[in-house]
Amino acid sequence: MTQGSYLWPGDRMRSFFRAHIRRETGLDEAAADKLSAALTKAVNRMLVWDMPAADSKPAPPPQSKSQGKASAAAETAAAVAPAFDPYIFSLMVVLSRTGRDGLMKRLAEIKSADNLKALGEAQHLAINPSLKKPDELRKAIVSATEQRLADRKAAAS
Repeated sequence: MTQGSYLWPGDRMRSFFRAHIRRETGLDEAAADKLSAALTKAVNRMLVWDMPAADSKPAPPPQSKSQGKASAAAETAAAVAPAFDPYIFSLMVVLSRTGRDGLMKRLAEIKSADNLKALGEAQHLAINPSLKKPDELRKAIVSATEQRLADRKAAAS
């Protein structure tokens, strides 16, 4: 595995964002520049493994008007709906600070079973993959987090 390189706000970061935006979207040059400048302002530093080529080709235009409208509407809806961040809080920290009930309260804020599964997977918990209901997943996440915390305490002693 190769080492990544850090990018700080400036020309390299702006060109990184611009190249990805131009390659992945159908935005014109002015919109891509405006978006890349906004992203550069919002990011302090980042570690990247793959620098896009400076001459990245823009995304191809949609095949037909009806397909273009449907995909544009889907992209807009996807952009508006925030993606779930499975690292929004640490399960281990919440459990150790607030206990089982506190962790259940935090998990109750997450309504989607898919998001709960993503949370457990991202934070390396052993959860039965056959669980489908959010309540079952919450209980399994709490139990797995308790077990993981107990294992850490046992290993530290």
